[in-house]
Order: sequence, then structure tokens, then C-alpha cells
Amino acid sequence: MSQSSTPENLQKNVRKYIFEHFEEHATAPVLEQIMRKFGLDRASAFNALVDLQSARHIALLPGTQRILMAFPFSSIVTPFRVRLTGKDKEYFANCAWDAVAIHLALGKEQRISSYCHHCSEDIKIHLKDQKPVSPRSDGQPLVYLALPASKWWENILLTCSNNMVFFSSKDHLAEWKRSGSVTGGEALTVDQTLRLSVPIYKEKMSLDYARPSREQTIVHFQSLGLTSDFWKI
Repeated sequence: MSQSSTPENLQKNVRKYIFEHFEEHATAPVLEQIMRKFGLDRASAFNALVDLQSARHIALLPGTQRILMAFPFSSIVTPFRVRLTGKDKEYFANCAWDAVAIHLALGKEQRISSYCHHCSEDIKIHLKDQKPVSPRSDGQPLVYLALPASKWWENILLTCSNNMVFFSSKDHLAEWKRSGSVTGGEALTVDQTLRLSVPIYKEKMSLDYARPSREQTIVHFQSLGLTSDFWKI
């Protein structure tokens, strides 16, 4: 290993490289770039990615050696687009929550462009200094989480792709629920989603980032008043 003397250091450095690559290029590095960067053979580089997936830092495209997600960033086009203010660069987030969380991860003013899950109405959200700017007067967008917290990691691809979405208003969420068989779930304001994201995303770009423990996450949920069965993990 050319740049890391221990497996733990290698995992930290590969993780940081992936996130920095997303920040600069708005997409993931390929395995060959990781091999070159860290002087690894193919098997060792892929094992590093598998370890990062096991630690819930990234998700691989099933059956491949390619990075699909590095939470909150997506390697593919999604309905959740993020543009940093003053920058000609667009990121794709994995879900509505991740679109908001990019603001915490990068710490920069941003604008989200997405759609109402019910009617495809445009959703525009401007974030600065960890809060929304100029909220709409006709009702604020909601981040809807369909699956309870205990289910999120059973299939994170399914969770992010289909079960964490925007609605343009409470009325549109209610109409959507009436039109189908979906029940339950939790709807958060953008401000609530920002506060929910802080311990999970705020230090994402640092070398020593560590995901909050289960106990820390429970305490954080409780501090935000998220105490229903939906939030049990």
C-alpha cells in the first residue's frame, strides 16, 4: 500500500478520496482510479469498497465493482438535483433527504431542484447557513419518509430510490395517500430535515468522519422530538 500502512487508514483514505471526487467532479471515481491512487491491485481496491459498503459509507451497483451511492451523492441521474450557488456544477442526490443533506456535507449555499412525488410540480429549495431561504408563501415542501427507520438499511437502494421523496405540500401528500394503498410514514419540513442531518452528514468530508452510533442516533432523534415507533432503530 503506497499511502496507507493499515487497513483502517486505507479505508479512511479511500472513503475521503471518493467523497472529494464527488465534490470536484459530481460523480464517483471508478475502481481503476482507486487502484492508481493507492497503489492497489484490483482485488484489494474492490475489497476496500466492499468494506466501505459494509460500514454504510457507500453502496455499490449490485453485481458490479462500481460505486452507485456515496451518501448523500448519487452516481446516476435522479429527480433530486443540487447546484451550489455561483458554481456551474450540478450534483445528483440519492433521495430528498440527501438533497438537503448535501448542504450539510459541503457547507455551501445551494439550490435544490426536484419534483412533487404526487403531481410532478417543480420544487425549488434554497439553503444557506443551515436553513431554508425565502420559504414559499403557498406552503412549504415536505420530505416524506415512507419506511420506518428500522427498515432503511434492509435495502438502502430501495429506501433511497423509492421511499424518501418530496411533496409540494401537506395537501399533496394527503391526496397521494388517498389515491393509493400507502399508509404511515413521516413527513418532515426542510428545516427539520436539516436538523436531523447534522450528526450524520456535517463532517462527511473530513478524514476521520465516523457514522454516529446507534445510541447516538437514538439520542439525536429524541432531541428533535422524534420519539414515535417510526423512529425506533
